Amino acid sequence: MARSEVATLSVLLLGAPVPAQDAGAAVRPAPQEIPETVVTATTVEEDPLDLPFSIDVVGEERLRGRARTLPDALEGLPSVMVQRTGHGQASPFIRGFTGYSTLMLVDGVRLNHAAMRSGPNQYWSTVDSLSVDRLELVRGPSSVLYGSDAIGGTVNAVTRRAAPGAAGGALSVGGGVFGRYASAEDSWIGRAELEMTSGSDWGLLGGVSVKDFNDLEAGRDYGTLPYTAYEERDGDLRFDGYLANGMQLTFAWQTVRQQDVPRTHSTVFSVPFHGTVAGTELRRELDQIRDLVYGRLSWDEAGGLFHGGEITLSFQRHDEERDRLRTGGRRDLEGFSDSDLGLTARFQSEGLGLWSWGVEAHQETISSFRNDYVDGVLTQTQVQGPVGDDSEYTTLAAYVQNELDLERFRVIPGVRVTSIAVDAGRVQNPDPGGPRVIQIEDDWTAAVGSLRGLYHLGEASSVYAGVSQGFRAPSLADVSTFDETSAFEVPTTGLDPEYYVQVEAGYKGRMRGIEWQAAVYRTWIRDMIVQSPTGGFVGGTPVVEKSNVGDGWIHGIEGELRWPWNEVWSSYIFASWMDGEVEQLDLSVPGGQIVEAPVSRLMPAQATFALHWQPPASRQWVEGWVWAMDNQDDLALRDQVDTQRIPPTGTPGFYSVGITGGWDIRENLRATLTVENLTDMDYRVHGSGLNAPGRNVVATVEISF
Repeated sequence: MARSEVATLSVLLLGAPVPAQDAGAAVRPAPQEIPETVVTATTVEEDPLDLPFSIDVVGEERLRGRARTLPDALEGLPSVMVQRTGHGQASPFIRGFTGYSTLMLVDGVRLNHAAMRSGPNQYWSTVDSLSVDRLELVRGPSSVLYGSDAIGGTVNAVTRRAAPGAAGGALSVGGGVFGRYASAEDSWIGRAELEMTSGSDWGLLGGVSVKDFNDLEAGRDYGTLPYTAYEERDGDLRFDGYLANGMQLTFAWQTVRQQDVPRTHSTVFSVPFHGTVAGTELRRELDQIRDLVYGRLSWDEAGGLFHGGEITLSFQRHDEERDRLRTGGRRDLEGFSDSDLGLTARFQSEGLGLWSWGVEAHQETISSFRNDYVDGVLTQTQVQGPVGDDSEYTTLAAYVQNELDLERFRVIPGVRVTSIAVDAGRVQNPDPGGPRVIQIEDDWTAAVGSLRGLYHLGEASSVYAGVSQGFRAPSLADVSTFDETSAFEVPTTGLDPEYYVQVEAGYKGRMRGIEWQAAVYRTWIRDMIVQSPTGGFVGGTPVVEKSNVGDGWIHGIEGELRWPWNEVWSSYIFASWMDGEVEQLDLSVPGGQIVEAPVSRLMPAQATFALHWQPPASRQWVEGWVWAMDNQDDLALRDQVDTQRIPPTGTPGFYSVGITGGWDIRENLRATLTVENLTDMDYRVHGSGLNAPGRNVVATVEISF
């Protein structure tokens, strides 16, 4: 199994440079100031120090060590809060936004889809973290490059690939196995990989992952959390062919199968926390399937109008099925299938700077269903499932961006135009006095721009500032949902796109082993689609109404610093704070009243400090850390009625202490041992539906051949 050299956890968490090493080298090098490159911020590989964005990179050791799922790998980063509705349902908040207000890419292909519902959701967990080489996080709006949803931040999961060999080299075959055990969820994760390369001509990497998670063990006072176990099976394959004239051909396939993932807080098995209430359902489980296949042709240094570029044809399918059992023998089985055919063409041209431009098209076809049973007998087939049946969602877009260097200055202006149309063919009419089935059609056009600039103070540091617009078009879920999750939603017509403007300024640098990054930002929100409680309930679930009443703001500050004390000891610290309000419609008041209230699930202040030990040229390393998060009692109107997840007086603050270490035993054998939550504290991240693991021993072993 070809792999990059193990890097320190602090380097990976802070997005610090990770030097590329020969796969056979077992001894770690001392920290070096070797610039890494990221592609997500501008679609061109560049050093983050040269870019006017707040950027972090999470590497392989974090993804294959402490992180149980892909969202877990982002936990603790500045301005990031990983909310967990259930054990298999994690949703990162980035600068105050989550779900379909953040964008997930897999090798540049959109994971977001039209059936995504509002608020936290589980879809980021359908990317196998063991198939990923690194995560690139770009905070703030990126709608010029990536369109709708890229508001709070954009994360690109860059998948693992076979490293090309020497020119003229013979066929080479290798592989490896990886295992992970964690005590607090009594979980076992295993992966087997096969790698083939033919010199510098082509490479093939394939893998299979098996994951079994048993019931979660919380802290010392709460113990076992019942009904939290589930299973997952994943597979992936990637082929990279290196053609003449610097061209590269890539074919990739991924599949993820999650089975019986419980939404525990909705059931009677939920364990109350600081005044939360248990649900009333006897069972609520999700089966999740994600399939992705794409082909890509890319090139560089060709000159002219198409100096560089890539053309990607992709097909992605999301299948979801929910099984819910309630009292009185009532059971409903519902789900949807979303098939997304996408074509993206991105190009770079030289002349008065570097021009990045392109077009993007997606055609989504969505079907849904719901069957109701009583005592095992089918009693009714509903018009639709969670979203409108027999639906289509079409996206067409074009963009252009310029990178202009003027001595120490860099200026990046850009603009994008997007057209989106929705046709929900079969929708349950919320008006009982009208026809049972209605059709909803709508379309929107959005134009957004961005202007960012950077000034190099010297070779080691830079300051930057910028203003970027973001937008989110109403999804199929916004207009057609007739379903109950954490709230009871009904179809809504006449919705408009949401618009955001973020102003940001920052300072970053890299000098003598010290690395730092800090930013301050403010986001203005216009026409956010807000779910406002009507004051009514359906079976204990609050009924909400959707409308574009959400004008507001979010502002915050974030920073991170890593420094070596000497050749053996180093430290890192990062911290963030934010605040925000948005207008919400209080329908509990006769006639309704617009009020200003905190943004839903507003992230509390948080900080992490770590101390790292590793002698020069050592095969072993040890790191200890403490992660702390403040309490949060600033609750949105919807948060106040979400009593199954959020305590009535807010979510208490907490701290978590841990220690981790690793050993490169041989050239092809390495192991890590981690103890998380050493004090066995009971806590939960704000907005989550269950507590975090208690004292958790995590062991990993990786063997390559």
